[in-house]
Parts: sequence; C-alpha cells; structure tokens
Amino acid sequence: MMTVRFCQLHQLIIKSADLAGDCTPMSRADLWNKRYLDRNRAIPSLPDALQRSLAALPAGRTLDLACGDGAASLYLAENGHRVVAVDFAIEGLQRLQGFAAQRQLTIETQEIDLSAEQSLAALSGEFDNIVLLRYRPESSLLQQLSARMKPAARLLIQTFNLEQHRQTGFPERFCLQPDELSQALPELTLEAYDNGQLEGSVFDRYLFVMP
Repeated sequence: MMTVRFCQLHQLIIKSADLAGDCTPMSRADLWNKRYLDRNRAIPSLPDALQRSLAALPAGRTLDLACGDGAASLYLAENGHRVVAVDFAIEGLQRLQGFAAQRQLTIETQEIDLSAEQSLAALSGEFDNIVLLRYRPESSLLQQLSARMKPAARLLIQTFNLEQHRQTGFPERFCLQPDELSQALPELTLEAYDNGQLEGSVFDRYLFVMP
C-alpha cells in the first residue's frame, strides 16, 4: 500500500488544482504525480529547522503525514523510527520506496488523500509520534489525530507561516496565521509553540503531547 508529500518550499505553491494555470482538468494527485515523474533521482533532504524538530522526537512507531517523496520519512527511519508514510501521490511514494531500498530502510507507505473525510480510517493501530511538515492541516484531519496517538505520544506540526507568503508569494491560504493551532486540539497538551515570524523563519512549530 502507498501515499503523499514532502515537498520543496516553492512547490507547495502549486499544490492545488486551481493553481495549475491551464484548462485541462487534473486532480491534485495527478498534478503531483506528474511533478514527481519529472524530478531527478536525487534523494530529498530536509531544511535544518525541520531536522532539529524531528531529532527531538523519541524513536518509536511514527506516522509521517503528507510525506511526499520521503525526506522526513527517510530521516526518521535512519534514526530508529518505525515509519508509516502517507501521501496522495503514488509516484512520490514509489520514489520514497526506491530511496528507502537504496539505504536499506523499511518504510510502510499508504496512498491516502488527507483532505478526505475520515482519511485515516484505513490505518491500523496507534503511534508514538505523528509528524505533519510543510502541510497546512484541514480541520477534518486535525480531529482524527488524537485517536491515533498512544498515551504520551507526540504530535509535531511544522509548516509555513505568513513569512513564506511575504518572502515568496506563496498563497496565503496555505499558510498558518499566528497562534492558529494553539487551541485546535483541546484534548492534547501544547508543549511548545514557536512563532517563526518573530525570527524571520518561514515555519511555525507546534508540539502537542497526549496526556
């Protein structure tokens, strides 16, 4: 089984079909599948800020949502995590599996559209960590996350803020507003929130913990 997206910063600008700029109807998954097919075979890497956040997570069973072609999944697996990687672009997932094979890593992949209602229903079991990087989560997705977390599990959300819009023209609707998610998950404890705009960073970081 297979799944979605870890993308470069500027590529998220065209994540939605309405940003495709032509008249040919294509699904978001089709658009991203084409882009993955057009990429070279270089293994994707993560910005230092995202690596630091992932390094702070204890190794365990970890769910990587919107994994793309696997930059975070590969990093996590190399650091002792048992990774389940989810995305809606099958070509991204196939790239991820190829990179994992090159590095002799085992990563489970699942093809799931995270914008769909009850999108996580196909997953089995609970997780020690859930990570969501460079993807602005829909409320329907947020509402499903706590049910997938073990006691004391961690949820890391680190994605674009309005600084990314200011610096690159990235669509504002895909950027987090300041403090937007602090009250979004009352069943979880917010352990840390970093407002990246205060330091000129394009990322806001939230770390939640299941009591």
